[in-house]
Amino acid sequence: MEVQKETEKGSALSRRAARRDRELELRRLDAIAAASSVFAAKGFDGAQMAEIAAAAEISLASLYALFSGKEELYQEVVLAAGASVRRAVQEAVAAREDPRERLLAVIDSLFSCFEDDGNLLWIHARGPRSLPWKIRQSIGAQSVADFQQWNAWVADRVRDVQRDGGMAGLEADVVAAAILGAVSNTAGQWIESPDGRSLSELAAPVRALFRRVISNEETQ
Repeated sequence: MEVQKETEKGSALSRRAARRDRELELRRLDAIAAASSVFAAKGFDGAQMAEIAAAAEISLASLYALFSGKEELYQEVVLAAGASVRRAVQEAVAAREDPRERLLAVIDSLFSCFEDDGNLLWIHARGPRSLPWKIRQSIGAQSVADFQQWNAWVADRVRDVQRDGGMAGLEADVVAAAILGAVSNTAGQWIESPDGRSLSELAAPVRALFRRVISNEETQ
């Protein structure tokens, strides 16, 4: 009987601990989402932890219990933005069967992510570039590792097209880097130098160029 009581007590404690961990993670995700909006609106230098705490509807002390400071929080925002983009693109690609359409979906879904979420566009386009050098350095290693994995995944989609008879003679890694670079540069241009044109207008030539390359059409 005593053993059973101890077992039940241990199970109850485990359930409470698991519930507490889930609540803590949800609070952390809410804080990252709120910080994304504040950083997008104010930039790294202009954003204040108190403002982020208010946007997340938690106390400033609670925010500092989750993150050591603005630098760590910004790092989490950058990494979360990248993960969100990759997840959305992979879901869009998985919904298609033809290898060429799957690769085109990479481009289209990347632009769609940015068109649908202005905060995501701002964070992804600027990323660590708006940070002081020491903070960029701390984020850099993880950002590089994430990009290398992401580039490798896109390169695999290029190889799928090549196995299907398309894009012969092209280096898959180079094509993948060109796709990701073109989309990021176009998004960054739209953020940094708004001239009244929509992102869709700026994206159209990029989409058209890679559509022709993927379809083995002549480019001028």
